[in-house]
Amino acid sequence: MPRAALVVTCVSIQLLSALQVKAAVTVATVGDSLADAIYLGLKLQPDVLRKNGINLVRWSRPKIGLTRIDYFDYAGWLRDTKEIGNADFCVVEMGANDLQSISTGDQKWLRVGTDAWQHAYSDRVQALVKLLKARRCGTVVWLLQPAYQKNRFLGQYHEMMKSVQMAGTAAGAVAFEIDAGNDDYSPDGIHPNKQFCFKLGKAVANLVAEWGSSNGSNCASCHASPEPALNPARLADVAPLIPRRTE
Repeated sequence: MPRAALVVTCVSIQLLSALQVKAAVTVATVGDSLADAIYLGLKLQPDVLRKNGINLVRWSRPKIGLTRIDYFDYAGWLRDTKEIGNADFCVVEMGANDLQSISTGDQKWLRVGTDAWQHAYSDRVQALVKLLKARRCGTVVWLLQPAYQKNRFLGQYHEMMKSVQMAGTAAGAVAFEIDAGNDDYSPDGIHPNKQFCFKLGKAVANLVAEWGSSNGSNCASCHASPEPALNPARLADVAPLIPRRTE
């Protein structure tokens, strides 16, 4: 049996092959190149889009994240770009570029893995979700980072990233884990391979179809909490300190 692409932390999303969405549903991908993989996994399966009545749009872009907003303010772009319009569902995935220190101005930085960094990143996750729900999206679906079994650097931060990104549920996002196995990655050990992109695309389409037929889900209630738990462990900052303003 093929591995399920998404593992839902509070309910199981059944694949309903016969279910049709009566009206067109706009689905936007939000995030970095990982979200682009979701976009391609759907775009390259036009029968899946047609069957589920999905109008697919791409707000994702490579080389962005929530730490280096001095490099590119992605949240600001989502807020201010009028041309992108609105979507019924926003599917968010990002984080592979975010294991960098966060600038606090005046040549000062919050180092990856510290409590201060985790709190700052959680605040940015919540701010992004609030922005999307207020201006762009009917429903925000956040796909948490996979385990990165073949990438030692990203893999060691997996639990921390999952914890800080779960903060988005307190702002109204619904979080899902990605169940990726050793054979689901491309050679870089970061991005999903073509087959897994297709699985992710189908899983997202089925999720949209089920929610479209039931007018929503109460899954967020089992994730939301006033104070999302942060990983207390201080991980060694083995990330390159890039780019420092002085470098």
